[in-house]
Amino acid sequence: MNYSEVKGIWISYIELADLMQGQSESAFRSNIASVFDNCTDLGINTVYVHVRSHSDAYYKSKLFPWSKYITGTLGMDPGYDPLLVMLQEAHKRSLSFQAWINPLRACSASQIYNYGSYPVYTFATGTGMAGKYAVDVNGTYYLNPAYEQVTELIAAGASEILDNYNVDGLHIDDYFYPTTDASFDSSAFSASGKASLSDFRFANCDRMVSELYSAVKKTNPTAIFSVSVQGRVDNNYNQLYADVRKWCTTKGYLDVIIPQIYYGFENSAAPYKDTLDEWEALAVKGGIPLITGLSVSKVGCEDAWAGSGKYEWINNSDIISRQYAAARKCRSYGGFALYSYRSIFSPDKSVSAAVSKEIKALKDII
Repeated sequence: MNYSEVKGIWISYIELADLMQGQSESAFRSNIASVFDNCTDLGINTVYVHVRSHSDAYYKSKLFPWSKYITGTLGMDPGYDPLLVMLQEAHKRSLSFQAWINPLRACSASQIYNYGSYPVYTFATGTGMAGKYAVDVNGTYYLNPAYEQVTELIAAGASEILDNYNVDGLHIDDYFYPTTDASFDSSAFSASGKASLSDFRFANCDRMVSELYSAVKKTNPTAIFSVSVQGRVDNNYNQLYADVRKWCTTKGYLDVIIPQIYYGFENSAAPYKDTLDEWEALAVKGGIPLITGLSVSKVGCEDAWAGSGKYEWINNSDIISRQYAAARKCRSYGGFALYSYRSIFSPDKSVSAAVSKEIKALKDII
């Protein structure tokens, strides 16, 4: 169940925790049904929902432990299958369900021992692997895509989801390399014999993304593999080692690109229209749909990094709708995705009036 024009929304682990923790299956079903009802009332037809946020699982998995965001305790079986419940309720409402995973982010360093029977624990503590396959970055473990065993696990996790659940696609966002610090993968880089650390990391991310794409297509050729990346093209290279130009223009990496163009029209560094045009050129060249990620979380707030446009989200109440209208004019237009559910349906009181105006303006034209 996929749509030629995606009208999407992200529902993250943070929002799911509010719906799941301490709840029975029936209570969670009621909660997620209300969430999906809100989505359809807005005109949404696609949901991007976390099913693996921290090398964990919101479903029955042989590869990853039950997420702590379900019960409050990592590894605790909730007694039901949240992903199955979400799929049933989404498809009942004709919502396309895109299973959202973060491939590399794992857990806090203090929780790693709770992964004892799973591969992530071996990566973090095993002889010859500790400090290499899973690396502690400021108190959080991240998997290192330099090692084939790591990317094979990530791809196997994707296959496990698509083998066992009728999800409509697999989705990843911009959690690639967590740091530019050379110490993160110094051992693997030294062993590689490569001259450039950047090229080494680009190749590792290329392999991971390609393996995910292949896993999706091998299991379900009609499922969509989408990648959401940072809004500014160059940031993906300078910070994440994500070769988005290659992924957009070369077969075998992705079906859909979803750049997070979370900038206003007046943003000094990255005006929305200029940024959109840059992504449009890549999408047209690669012959892929462009779904524009739009940020409701900025509505009513000062945008500190926008330069002379920092008050744009305070002074206007139709930015999202104008961004949508501009995106629709793109030759490669494939839809939009809103970040995030909470920003729309549970905004802070200080911006709730502004959000209501923005969403009304959007709803009037979609």
